[in-house]
Amino acid sequence: MLYGNMRNGTLIMKLSYQLTAMMQAKLSSVIFILSAAILVSGAIQSSAMAYPQQKQGYSHQNKMMMQPGLYALGTIASLQNDENGNPTWIVSGLWEGSLSMDNKTQGGAGNQTSTTANATAATASLPNATFHSKFNMVMTNGSALHDHEIYDFTLADMSMPNNSTAVYNGTATITMRQGPVPDVPISIKTMDNNAVSIWVDPTKINNHFGNTPIFGTITKLLKVEK
Repeated sequence: MLYGNMRNGTLIMKLSYQLTAMMQAKLSSVIFILSAAILVSGAIQSSAMAYPQQKQGYSHQNKMMMQPGLYALGTIASLQNDENGNPTWIVSGLWEGSLSMDNKTQGGAGNQTSTTANATAATASLPNATFHSKFNMVMTNGSALHDHEIYDFTLADMSMPNNSTAVYNGTATITMRQGPVPDVPISIKTMDNNAVSIWVDPTKINNHFGNTPIFGTITKLLKVEK
């Protein structure tokens, strides 16, 4: 009888241990799930605060502020050569530009020679043009990281060599190590509304960008008619 009671007690203890282990396992699973849910919820809220929802395209408010014309922006992604023609520099950044007829005056003032009048008329017929770019340069081995900026672009002439290519020639200011260099001849070319190249006169900046244009992509293009 005593042995039977001991045997029953041992069995009850084993069952109790098993039930306790099962309850602890389930409790651990519930705690883990709750903790994961809290972490995910916090991450989502943090992402929402850090990266607010962005609308694709240009907003109606921006359109209201824009003058009729053509507006574009994109990225810089290029590989530039060194003085020996070897690919040495990685160039990466952003650019934006526009063409509009806002505040353009046609014709010229009186008492001008025919040459001056023709030059004035030619300049007046050009649209207002803007171009601004900021990009980093770093050697392919990761050294010598620095940045440049192109701004104050003045359009001198524009042409279309073919149906898919447009060329905009002018001057701009380019920041260098010694400081901004103004009136640098620059030629901006767009290809099939998908790619862009920026040629900078190497003689003005000590051949800093090598012997090839800086290339990029056109990621957004907008035409405002009214």
